[in-house]
Amino acid sequence: MGGTHVGAAKESPYVRDIYGYEPETERRNARCKELEIIPATLAEIMNNSSIKLVYIASINEVHVPQAIMALRAGKAVMCEKPMGMSLEEAAELIEVQKETGGFLQIGFELHYSKMYQQVKEWIAEGKIGTPVNIQCRYYCCEFHKKNTWRSNSTGSFLIGEKLSHYLDLQRWWFDEPIESVYSLSSPNVVEYFKHRDNHQIMTKYKSGGVATLNFIMYIAESYKADPLQEILAKQADDGHYLQYHVCGTKGAIETDVFRRRIRRWEFTDGEESLESKIVETITFDAKEDLKWFHNTHGQNMRVAELVALGLPPESPAIDAYETMKLCFAAEQSEEEGRVVTF
Repeated sequence: MGGTHVGAAKESPYVRDIYGYEPETERRNARCKELEIIPATLAEIMNNSSIKLVYIASINEVHVPQAIMALRAGKAVMCEKPMGMSLEEAAELIEVQKETGGFLQIGFELHYSKMYQQVKEWIAEGKIGTPVNIQCRYYCCEFHKKNTWRSNSTGSFLIGEKLSHYLDLQRWWFDEPIESVYSLSSPNVVEYFKHRDNHQIMTKYKSGGVATLNFIMYIAESYKADPLQEILAKQADDGHYLQYHVCGTKGAIETDVFRRRIRRWEFTDGEESLESKIVETITFDAKEDLKWFHNTHGQNMRVAELVALGLPPESPAIDAYETMKLCFAAEQSEEEGRVVTF
């Protein structure tokens, strides 16, 4: 992820010099040489007044300490999620942002992805009426591997690290407060995971709307690179799913990553029953995959522009904090076997 941030900074017309930090000196020098950037210690970065923006792509445990350090040093901060290892830690980061008045944005790059922006646009235009039900089905293969930091992480690691993106989208589209969360998890299939390998998270919103996220970490066929097959074309029918169905009072929207497709239905009052018709379909080319469903590069480019122009974050940290509240509430619900109210 550090390399992804560097790539965006290199492309930005608003960035002149790029510095890289890694705690191990030898590794830092080697990585900076590889990326063709300037190696620096953490102190050198924080004390250099010419450095205006810090991208944090460190291990999860130091996201908040480094973000706080940077904000107090007068830097703008773009920090990867999770926003904190606990809700208390995330709240502390919000307080420091308020105290310093600094620029702080958390890496929810799906807000910059064309597929999900299209959903937001159609909702805002009233194309599906009032959203009432959002379903997300996310099934994948186990790609974290044995004895890695991901497989060795504990607690509800997958909720904060991975599923926070997809819970955040549900919040973004409903655009209203959450009333309650109920989450379930069955016994693990992936025995070497120190965290849960599945989550069924149900969220109720203030107006009565409901969202679900059904995630399974192991059902899809394990990916083996095949030069004769395009990756998403293969995965589209081997058990991989990343779909949303956003249902409203006047229509519905489907996003489908593996089919590179977004569709919109329109509901009408027929003589005998409600009539549903697909009225719009958008597809995209493989070359544009990341722009459509995981636009980290576009997000990072935009953050550099915002900071250079003296503009505030487009996705405020306090909004990311609301998503973190949802993530930790889902974990609490699973641990205690009950509905968690807000």
